[in-house]
Amino acid sequence: MNLDKVEFYNVGDLEPIPGIGENGLVRVPMKVRNLLNEKARYVGMDSIGAEIRFVTDATNIDIYISMQKSESIGNGTIRIYKGNFLYQTYSVQPGITNFFRVTPPPNFQVVNDTMLNQGGFSPKVWRIVCNRSTIVIHGIDTHGHEIRPPKKEELPKLNWLAYGSSITNSHLDGYVHVAASRLKMQVQNMGFSGCCHIEKELVDYMVKERSFDFITCELGVNMLQNYTPDEFSERVRYLISSLKQINKPAIIITPFPHRKSMEYTALIDVYSERNSEFNRILVDQGKSTNSEKIHVVQGSDILDDVNGLSGDLTHPTTYGHAIMGINLANHIKNFLKL
Repeated sequence: MNLDKVEFYNVGDLEPIPGIGENGLVRVPMKVRNLLNEKARYVGMDSIGAEIRFVTDATNIDIYISMQKSESIGNGTIRIYKGNFLYQTYSVQPGITNFFRVTPPPNFQVVNDTMLNQGGFSPKVWRIVCNRSTIVIHGIDTHGHEIRPPKKEELPKLNWLAYGSSITNSHLDGYVHVAASRLKMQVQNMGFSGCCHIEKELVDYMVKERSFDFITCELGVNMLQNYTPDEFSERVRYLISSLKQINKPAIIITPFPHRKSMEYTALIDVYSERNSEFNRILVDQGKSTNSEKIHVVQGSDILDDVNGLSGDLTHPTTYGHAIMGINLANHIKNFLKL
């Protein structure tokens, strides 16, 4: 129902989800996903940051969505935006078809274009934005009114791909989404909670099959447990070599401050030592490229207040994500000379 007339963003494939529906918004196609580590094989199905975008003059828009039950959450959520502005956040119950009817916000008629056009998206564009869990779209009914994908000029000019751990995967108030809003960009969230292992197959997919203008790679924290510095170095070398070949701007982010950071830990062990080594490897390999397109940023410059961490002393709070997003936006702005 009108799915051929919309744009899918940050969607690697529309994949059948058994018992749920045909059009699962997975970020990484099965052919790539099933070559990764075990956890990444299902985290790559997560629809975080996937968007369904369209333009219509319909006064009543009916949306039919389902969700695959996640191992970590109960109900899922989607956010619906009109242009740059949040229209509504909806709870999505797993295992059933959820129905939402949206109507154009009336206050858009009482303000001028100056207010509505400051964020990158045209106010004409409806955006269904997925949070965590695998979302399936069944259809969009505009009751006979025309519907079309957005035009290029109705979208932000720059397209950012963000790769990283659960800190990148996070949620729609996570630091990459904060930074994208601040910079008036669109961002493809390619975070992998607990399984960001820099596999060759995923690197190849991102740099060869994904379209983007620049990339950020938040690396290291998910590899402390099972990878030696030599193994980490080898994977980082392949990633940076691949980024250098495509000649697009890339920011490499070293591990954010956490409980195993050498400056904070009360127990120096193999993991805190690896964390320091991983940081050094990222800096050294970034410098060795002699490329102005590749820039290494210290995680401590992005999370510059450790009070932004939650009680596990690894994952940021909403406050932490907010300050990280603003700090990263400033680094991106300077690096890209925006």
